[in-house]
Amino acid sequence: MSKILIISGQFIPFTKSIGGILRVYSFIKLLKKKHDVFLLVSKPISNKNYGYLGLPRKDLSKVNINYISNKSPKITSSMFNYKLLRNIFYLLGFDYAFYLNRKYLEKCDDLIKKNNINYVIVSSPPFSLFYLVKEIKKRFKNAKIILDYRDGWSTRINNIFLFPFKYIVKTFIEKKILNYSDYIIAATFNIKSKVSSLVRNKKKIILIRNGFLSKPKKKQKKNKKIKIGYFGLISDDNSSYRNIRIIFDTIKKNKILQDKFIFEFYGNNDIQSESIKCFNSFKFKKNISYKNALSKMTEMDFLLIIHTEKSTSKEMVTSKFYDYLSSGSPIINISSGKNEAGEIIKKYNLGKNINYLEDDLSNFFENLKRNKKKLKWNKNLKIFNRDYQNKKLLKIIY
Repeated sequence: MSKILIISGQFIPFTKSIGGILRVYSFIKLLKKKHDVFLLVSKPISNKNYGYLGLPRKDLSKVNINYISNKSPKITSSMFNYKLLRNIFYLLGFDYAFYLNRKYLEKCDDLIKKNNINYVIVSSPPFSLFYLVKEIKKRFKNAKIILDYRDGWSTRINNIFLFPFKYIVKTFIEKKILNYSDYIIAATFNIKSKVSSLVRNKKKIILIRNGFLSKPKKKQKKNKKIKIGYFGLISDDNSSYRNIRIIFDTIKKNKILQDKFIFEFYGNNDIQSESIKCFNSFKFKKNISYKNALSKMTEMDFLLIIHTEKSTSKEMVTSKFYDYLSSGSPIINISSGKNEAGEIIKKYNLGKNINYLEDDLSNFFENLKRNKKKLKWNKNLKIFNRDYQNKKLLKIIY
């Protein structure tokens, strides 16, 4: 039996974004069966309790969870998301946890000393947490450090104007941090491939994809119009990663499409435009529990993925994608260029890929038809089960 400390950003019940915590949650669920697990995370500035979002609380029993209070000014959080600076701050690791690094390190030091921690898993983003690695290794040479890339860091953003920042971070910060690690795990093939170029020992990098926790029971579809469901954060900000305007601008111009489709959006949204909020073809729903969201996905004729930010598109495979996959409903992947989710969709015939920068969206939706045949579960998709993926962790944690 080993003692494992997992360090990450936010966690239930102090987050309303389930996608950002499912990976860590699933690691805990597996590791606690044979090991003692400690978790170190931060609370948001609001300190608001959102509950467990439909995840079984019993899976966290006997887990020692430690929360760090975040009292940094609210202006700091909004500054990190300011459209002109967002990617620069991302590269530099200036995020909501940056001002908490000292508190993280103090609590981390205390937990490792008192509990004789054998393994430390640092799961990012936020990438300011990776700055802790050098000091942890310096103080505790025998502790094995595992870096978990949920997203890419310096390798994620492909923007020529940010090249100087990217080069500095990649060469003088990220490479050095990687050298202090004993193992590196990556959530996508593209992340793994890019991080491999930064380390000498390629064998210490392991691909552990996100995946689905369970397969929901399928419901019979009784939709008059073709119903397209979207689950997760959506915005009408033109600089957003997930800009709803590309759908709105297409549908509002075409009465035939308005009569043909209904779009349902579940989860957090940042919609400022009243014309979008009141658009008859769009229905905005409140956040629902994870279990209920999975059930709703099976009712949809299609499930929608949107990624409109070109510089970060290539490695995109959200945890939501695997939930979509488990529902059995066909997936529409609209992105600014090719991405890894699209490659999986194409390989396993899971739906449609559209590059909205090149393809005519109006023409696509005009030709889109409801699939009357029941989709059969492809047994090869079992590799995208989280338990199947996470068992790779047991090969490096004894």
